[in-house]
Amino acid sequence: MGLGLDDIRQVQVALPPLAEQRRIVDKIETLTARSRRAKEALDAIPALLARFRKAVLAAAFRGDLTADWREKNPDVEPAEELLKRIRAERRRRWEEAELAKMRAKGKVPGDDRWKAKYEEPAPVDASELPELPEGWCWATVEELATKVVDGVHKKPNYVEAGIPFLTVKNLTAGPGISFDDASYVSLADHEEFIRRTYPEMGDILISKDGTLGVPRLVRTERVFSIFVSLALVKPVIRTMGDYLELAFLSPYFQERFKRTGSGLQHIHLTDLRAAALPIAPTTEQEEISRRCRRITAKFESLETRYIDVLGWLGRMDQAILAKAFRGELVPQDPNDEPASVLLERLRAERALNGKPTNGAGRRRAAASPPPAPSDPAGRTAKPQASRRGQAPARSRG
Repeated sequence: MGLGLDDIRQVQVALPPLAEQRRIVDKIETLTARSRRAKEALDAIPALLARFRKAVLAAAFRGDLTADWREKNPDVEPAEELLKRIRAERRRRWEEAELAKMRAKGKVPGDDRWKAKYEEPAPVDASELPELPEGWCWATVEELATKVVDGVHKKPNYVEAGIPFLTVKNLTAGPGISFDDASYVSLADHEEFIRRTYPEMGDILISKDGTLGVPRLVRTERVFSIFVSLALVKPVIRTMGDYLELAFLSPYFQERFKRTGSGLQHIHLTDLRAAALPIAPTTEQEEISRRCRRITAKFESLETRYIDVLGWLGRMDQAILAKAFRGELVPQDPNDEPASVLLERLRAERALNGKPTNGAGRRRAAASPPPAPSDPAGRTAKPQASRRGQAPARSRG
């Protein structure tokens, strides 16, 4: 039910003296101007934090963030050795999976010729890539993963409750993977979907449609399926997930995403598999992750404080108005003309202008009969009564 004009007319308002009204308005304008300037300054904070994050990640994956650490730890295993182990482990897992498939079909290979089907990932051509610190190397996403796939390509049949089915919105709703507002699929459909794409803890999801290149490390054992708008990267070394998530967030990788996805707003799996990542030695990866997470935690704390201050400013503006209409915002002056005198003057002016001061005058006007019509000469026509008390005859012309 809405608020009508008659309701508004009946609202009682505290009326201060006219001079005090002017002091109140001046004070409110002064205070709200300060509040407005503070809000304008605060509005710059999100963009500043985004630039700082970008700068930290750029420094991390150029090797600048841990330059001091390398000076103190010169004798670490180079990343090339790590990459050799990753390649060997990748092949071993492929062979293990292929052998399990053959045995499930009742086929036991008599020799090793089937192993020739394995496709070794092409190495990175680093000739046009930025130079990396000593001990680092470049590697493609495909080299680092046992699988790079996307989710189910058909729209599923959603159910009220079941297995969560994630899309881009579940990666962009905030930090981490959000299961809030998730859709659901049946267990039977989920078991069909995971034959192609099976998300597990330690995997990385990446948005490949709409909002491009948002990476999220799976940090939960919760069972779920994903739509085609998400890509799934399964790292060979499961403990590298934290480092790889940060690498996917780095400006170099993000800019590649934007270039690849411009226009169509889509990232192709072929491009994702071929994309290069800077790989630090294992122990330095851990240090990079630790330092980046520590700085990110400070950024998140600043964001929380920013949101709190914005809310406080909004509440302060309301408090100023409340205080003003309680008579507490400015001092009262006993020499001011009383508000009652101002009100009497207003009533007198309204009466002089023929305006009713309340609803009674309007009701009287509504109850009065309309004026009688006049003839062309300006004389008021008098109705002629009928002989038997009938209503006055109507004019015919």
